Parts: sequence; C-alpha cells; structure tokens
Amino acid sequence: MNRIFKWMLILLSLSLIAVPVAYGAYLYHSTKTAIDTSYNKAYEKSQLRDKTVNPSVDNFSILFLGIDDSPERRDNGQKISEARTDSMILATFNRDDKQVRLIGIPRDTLSYIPSVKMYDKITHAHAEGGPKSSAHAVEQKFNVPVDYYVRVNMQAFVDIVDELGGITFDVPFDIDEPTKNDKGRIKIEKGRRLLNGNEALALARSRSVDTDLGRGKRQMEMIVALAKKAKDSGSISKLDDLIEILGNNAKHNLTFNDISAMAQYYASNDVKFTQRQLQGTDYMYNGVYYYNPVMEDVYDISKLLHEDLELKMTEEDDLLDYQVRTLYNDLIPLMELDREEVRDAYENTNDSSESPSPEFDDTTNSSESPSPELDNTIDSSEAPSPEFNDTTDSSESPSPELDNTTETVVPENNLNSEATIEEQIDTNIY
Repeated sequence: MNRIFKWMLILLSLSLIAVPVAYGAYLYHSTKTAIDTSYNKAYEKSQLRDKTVNPSVDNFSILFLGIDDSPERRDNGQKISEARTDSMILATFNRDDKQVRLIGIPRDTLSYIPSVKMYDKITHAHAEGGPKSSAHAVEQKFNVPVDYYVRVNMQAFVDIVDELGGITFDVPFDIDEPTKNDKGRIKIEKGRRLLNGNEALALARSRSVDTDLGRGKRQMEMIVALAKKAKDSGSISKLDDLIEILGNNAKHNLTFNDISAMAQYYASNDVKFTQRQLQGTDYMYNGVYYYNPVMEDVYDISKLLHEDLELKMTEEDDLLDYQVRTLYNDLIPLMELDREEVRDAYENTNDSSESPSPEFDDTTNSSESPSPELDNTIDSSEAPSPEFNDTTDSSESPSPELDNTTETVVPENNLNSEATIEEQIDTNIY
C-alpha cells in the first residue's frame, strides 16, 4: 500500500477532512484496535438514502466535526455530547473522478437544526443532539445525504503536530490567543514559522483578526502543511503513536471494513482534493451575530455535491432555506418551524394566487414574532465585532424554550449586497 497515502488519511482525519486509518499487515492489529475503540454508532444510515452505502463501490460523504472539548471543560461540567463544533467540513468521495471535495461550513452559519425545530448557529447542533443532530442540520442545508461522521477533539490536533515535530506555516498576522487549556497565552509573530501543537491550534482557532472565512481557509492550508510534513522519510516510524492518538481522541461510525475498503481504493489512485467554503454575510439579530448563507451559493454547492454522489439534482426551491426565505423573506433565528409545515405552506403558496400565511407552531408572542416582510438593508454600524465570543453568552445557546420578555428588534441585513466569493482552491496532493 502507498505509505504516503496512509499518512495522508491519518493526518487529514485529525485535521477534520479524512478518516482515521493506517491499513497494512504490520499495523493490522493496532489499527483495528484503535478503530474499534473509536467506533460509535451514534448515527446510522442517512435519512436521504434508501439503503446504506458501500464505500468499496459507491460514492459517499463524510461529515468531519472538530469539537470544542478539553479536559478542563469536562472538569467544569461540560459533557462531550454537549460540546459545540469548532470546525465542520463535509467531504464527498467520488470514485470515478478520483476526487475528494471539501466544503467548509463556518461555525456561526444560520442553519435549520431539526432536533430543536428552529434556525440557529450550526455549531449548536452537536450540543443539542450529538453527531446525528449535526448530520441532519447539514442534510437540511444542502439536501444531500451525510453517510458517515468523524468527530475529533482538539487534543488530537495538538498531539499530532507535536508528534511530527511541528509544522512550518506562513502566519498571516500576529497571534495572541489562549492555550488549548485556556490557561496562559500563545503569542506568535507574523511570518513563516515552525509551529508546535499549541501554536498551530491557536492559529487554526483564531477569530480575533479576520472572519470565519479566513479562519476556514487557514485550517485547510494547515491540512496541506500537515500532509506535506507527513511525507518526510523519517515520519513513518511514528505511525504506532499516531494511531494511538486517534483511538483516544476520535469517534466515528465507520467500521474497520469500511475504512479498509476506502483505503485500498484511494491508496491505489491519485486523488485530487478540492476545497471550498460556504459563502455568507454578517447578520445581527437581537444583538446576536450569525453568518447568513448566500442562497445562490447554497444551491451551487448543493448541485456540486449531488454530482459528486451521482444523485438526481433537486431544484432550488426544494431547499429548505429557499422555502423559508420565500415565506419569511429571510432566515429567522430561534423561531420554531416544522419542516413539513414549511414545505406544505410553500407548496400552497405556489398553488394559490394569494399567498396564505403559514400556520406554524411558534412559541413566540405574536407581537414579538418576526415579520415576513423584513427590510434587508443594513447599516454599517451594525457590523459585528470580529472579537465575538459565543461560548459564554447563554442567550446564544439554542433552546426551544425561548425567553420572549424582551422586545424583538427587526434585523437589518446585507443579504442583498454582493458577497465576496473566494476562488475555489484545487490542491493535488500527489
């Protein structure tokens, strides 16, 4: 088996874009033990699949979740199942094109979370229902199946970088961030630097200077840097230690046979990794920041994912975001919505010359309910601070039991302004 590809799979898994695997005769036992230890059937067949996919013959998708978890947070009472996702990447594996497409989804993306029946930041989905809730939220966003999930905590990222002896990276700005243990600070000057695990994590997680898009781009560039470092001839001796790190810090619903089938195919073929991030606009609602996805980009990504998985493409108006925007003129955070009722109301609207008012089960007071006729202009004074921290403000946590005692302020939004679209990055590792 191609040794470089074994490394690629291991390192990309820790960076949230591939599966935890090193498949070979001399590593069979330790690899199988690590995979079995990290196996967790918290999420089974996609609700958008008629039958379970077979990675040895089918195209498939994997949702990679990096959770905001640490021993200190657990000591303070946070359960792993209650952790928010710090990174989220949907990957599609296409056998014919020999391509893995990576779609970065910013953590603050306004998304429908089926487990609580409302729109909220997609980072909250995992805290509301674990990997299954996150997978369902992504499925609702793009109307494509999520076949598998891989969840990795940030400790794994730190350990793997340190195990490799650090990675060389062009730091785009001066860094002054907390350590992974939230004790002390990490300070790095701008420029090309050799980063250890804590420094690499601080750079990957930094939100104090640029946007979520810049943050996602850095994370993907760091993945490439890790892959290149893994090609060093002296690195192969560290495989056993890396596999142990994976077993202790990753959870997934891939069986050993699934991973073996994937590794055998992709090791024998040159694979192109294509990267892209979901585009959106800054959106303030009742004093809380959200990342409002651009509808055109949601649909464009949906089409690409359908092509990758060789599924029949749906129309734009089959997407939940489109239907809600049609009914309410925008995505409304924390308003209770039933998916089936939205679909029925949208279809009734199209079938009638008069647009009926959809009868949703909304827990908010009618005087406080957001109007479907929103003014989508925005004043630049409402742009959110880049230093926004949503980990401590309980008002941002999604909950079906909303406090409606405060006056609802109709948000101004720049959805109609032209969003800056990043160019798609094609990275041929081989």
